[in-house]
This record gives sequence, structure tokens and C-alpha cells, in this order.
Amino acid sequence: MNLNDVEDEILSPKQADAPESARKRMRLDNGPRPSWSLAEKTNDEDVLLEMGVSLLDPDELEAGCDIATSASLIKSGSKRKRDIENVNPNINSGNKAHRTSPKRSPKGKLWSPVPGPSMLSSPGSEDMGKSDPTGHPLDEETPEGQLVRARRYSPAQRSRAPPPSTSELLVVVTSSDTSPARRGDSGGELVPPPSTTLTVIDEEQQSVQGRFSPVGADAFAALSDEVMLSIFKWLPKRTLAHCMLVCKRWHRIASDETFWQRLDLGNRIIKKGALGKILARKPVIVRLAGSEIGAWDPPAPLQSRVQCLDASMCSWAGRSLHHLLASCALTKLSLEAAALDEEALKAIALSTKLDTLNLTMATGITAEGLALLLDQCTNLQSLNISWCSLSAPALTALTQKAPQRLTRLNVAGARLLTDELLSALAARCPRLAELDISDCARLTGASLRPLLTLRRLEHLALCRVYLMPPPLLTKLGALPSLQYLEVWGMLQDSSLAALKAALPGIQLNQFMHSAIARPTVGSRRTSIWGLRTRD
Repeated sequence: MNLNDVEDEILSPKQADAPESARKRMRLDNGPRPSWSLAEKTNDEDVLLEMGVSLLDPDELEAGCDIATSASLIKSGSKRKRDIENVNPNINSGNKAHRTSPKRSPKGKLWSPVPGPSMLSSPGSEDMGKSDPTGHPLDEETPEGQLVRARRYSPAQRSRAPPPSTSELLVVVTSSDTSPARRGDSGGELVPPPSTTLTVIDEEQQSVQGRFSPVGADAFAALSDEVMLSIFKWLPKRTLAHCMLVCKRWHRIASDETFWQRLDLGNRIIKKGALGKILARKPVIVRLAGSEIGAWDPPAPLQSRVQCLDASMCSWAGRSLHHLLASCALTKLSLEAAALDEEALKAIALSTKLDTLNLTMATGITAEGLALLLDQCTNLQSLNISWCSLSAPALTALTQKAPQRLTRLNVAGARLLTDELLSALAARCPRLAELDISDCARLTGASLRPLLTLRRLEHLALCRVYLMPPPLLTKLGALPSLQYLEVWGMLQDSSLAALKAALPGIQLNQFMHSAIARPTVGSRRTSIWGLRTRD
């Protein structure tokens, strides 16, 4: 339906004006071309009509123009509009033939409160090309062009259009009124309910809301804790730590002690108070080698389940080491290069079931603390106190208090160890199977006599014991169980070949470094004392 058809239907009672319009058309064709202007209107109503007030939404006519007045103005001014259309060459019948009903959009859809792409565009972009619904350009000086312009630049349209944004926007329409959209009194476009509001949601905000919004039912709610445990046992420690952040139930299940039996926290920085959280997971095998341990001061004494602890080359803050040793019933302990005192030695002595102790290069070992430790730890089998700068009283306490079950002993670097002390030590520990007395500068050839009494000795290290004559080493062949002899730095190549010939059943210089009581040997960094630290 075109514009002429609509106007003819409105002006059907006044068909007598058609001949008059024809006569006016003839006069206009013969005379000069008139110009159109709003100043020629006879009254204010005609001016408002040509400015497009009658086509605005009902809620935009609060300035004094109601729907009934606009309808009457359309009827009274249709004649003048027809005359202007005949004069203006920009408006032709082809354009009118494609006009659609104002009740529907060009696509045939009802009016929607959601703004389309044209409403979201800026006014400057609309000025680039003004056209009617058919796509033909409109002249701003024509009545129809001013109607379109007034409609585009109405205050309500400007207030409804959101600011331009580079991101995609989602417009959500919410309304507290359940009544459907109604048509205006003039029968024009659909009018939304008065309480309708438009909410502009950014694309980023929408993605965040969708990420944390639960979708559907929780499938894990139907699973029992036993089933969840059987699933979580296949996850690595890092993934388990992430699962603990999901919800309280997952935190409780992922905190089960069966998942945290082994912990490898070597070469880490453990913050203040984090050591208590580690012990709260009840681990059994813990590796902290090379880590920096923050301060930890528990409010009350606690009992930990740690049995094997590798704290070699660690840096301790405050009294964290004392609290850790006092809370554990250890069976294997390594405190290599640790700064100890008598109180720390007393804390170690509380672990009466200790069977392996590595104190290599530890400082602060006193005679009283060492004597107390050896008295309490009667089950000790492997002891490494090499390069600890032991004093003569400390060495005396070792020879007097060493457990008789001791089978592996390393006292290398004990500069004050004498032949008499070695003889007392051999008498105290007859079950020794491995002994390292390397770099004991005061030992002489007389120390071979007490060594020959150790019938179970399998591995002996005499590296850099320069006061012992090399020819006396051949007497060690009398030991029935001896398999390995280490004499690094004592013999020339020719003398070493002669010694090999004299001791055919003993292997010479097979191990440069001692492995007594050490948690890791060689490239084995995922286990301590043969026990895995990683699942």
C-alpha cells in the first residue's frame, strides 16, 4: 500500500477535491516553481504536522500534542502535502509504491522494545545517507524527509540509544508490568508498557556471568565419597590442590590422608605458617631438600605422621626446625648442613624409633646433646656424622654411647679421632658392616689391629689416611666379609696395581663418595632412602 492509497482512504468523504487538485496542478505547471517553507504555514498545527509530531510515539507527545489532535491534523493537511509532492521532483510514485504500513517494519515484524542496529548507531552515521524504507534517498527539505529526521532525532530516541562501544552489547528487556504491549490511540506503532527498562550488558560481563553460573544439575552430587576418592586417586598433587578450591565437599575429599602420603617439596619457598598446613594433611614421606622454610610457631604441640624426613641443605626461620622435630616420630632423618643446638638434638632424641640419621656437615653438635641422642635412639643402625668438626669429648661420647646395633657408620673428617678411640669404637659396635674413616689425619698403622676384629665388615674407606703405611693394607685380606676397599689419594698407579694383585677378592676404589645414611644417591631425586616421594 503506497502513500496515495492511505491518504485516499482517509479522505474518502472528500472526493470533490480531486478536480480542484488537477486545476492547481495545471496552474503550477504553467507558473514559476514555488518553494516550500515552514514559514508559509497558516497556523502552528500545520508546522507541527510537517515537523513530524504526529508520527512520534505517544509517550513523546507530552509537550502539548495528543494523539487525537495529530490525527485531525493529518486529515486537514493531506491536501497541502499532495500539492507539495507534485511540486517536489524528489518524491515520485515509484517510491510511494513500496512504502509499507507503519504498523509493521519492512521485514514484517511487530515493533519490539529491543533496539536494532539502526538504533544503536550514532546520529552522525544516520546523516550519511537518509532513505525511506525502500532504500531511496530522501531530501531534507521535503515534508517526508523532515518527518524522518524528526523521528530520528527525537529526544526519546536519543535517550534510548546506548553510547557507542567497541565491544558487543547485549540488551536485556525487563518489565514489572505483565500486561502486553498496546497500540496507541492513533492506531500507530506498538507502545511498550510504561515500566519497561533496557539493560545494556557488556560482552565481557556476560562471559563472566556465564562462567560462574551453574548450568544444570550437579552430576557429582549423585556420587558417594567412596566413588569420588577412587576418581581423585588418579590425579597428581597439583590437580588435587586445584580441586580443593571447587567447593567444601571437594576440599574435604581431596584432603584425605591417602592422597598425601608422599610429598616432594624440594627446592621450594615455603611461606610463613605453611609448614603447619603441610603437616595437617598427614604425610608420611616428606622431602624438603634445598627449601627455604618460613617461620612456624604452632599454638599447641601437635603430633604429625611424618616418618621419613629429608631436610638437607634447608634454610630454617625462627624455631620451625625445633617444632617440626618435636612433633614427628621419625624413623629416618637427614639434616645435612643444618645449624643445630643442644635443644634440637634433644628434639631428635624424642624419636626413639629412629634407625637412620644423617648429620653430615651439621654444626653445633655438643658432647651432651650427642650423648643424649645416642642414649635414646637405641635402634639406630645407620649414622653419618662426617665433617661435623666433632670435639674430643664428642668423639669420646660417640665411642661410649654408640648403639650396639649400629651397622653403618661414617666419621670421615674427624681430625681428632685417634687409634685408641677407634679401638674403643670397634669394641662398642662389633656388627659394623660399613665404616668410613677417611681424612682422619691422626690414624696410623696401629688402627689396623682393631679393624681386623670386625668380622662382618664389608665396605671400608681409608681415603687420604696418609700416616698408614701402604704395605700394611695387604693384611686386610684376612677379613672374611670385606668386598670393597676405598684408598683414594693414597697410592700411585703402580702401587695400586700391586695391591689389587695382593687382594684378588676385594674391589678397590669403586665408590668415591659415601652413601651411608644419605637420603639420595647419584641421580635419584624422586626417592629418599629407596622410598618414592612422588605418586
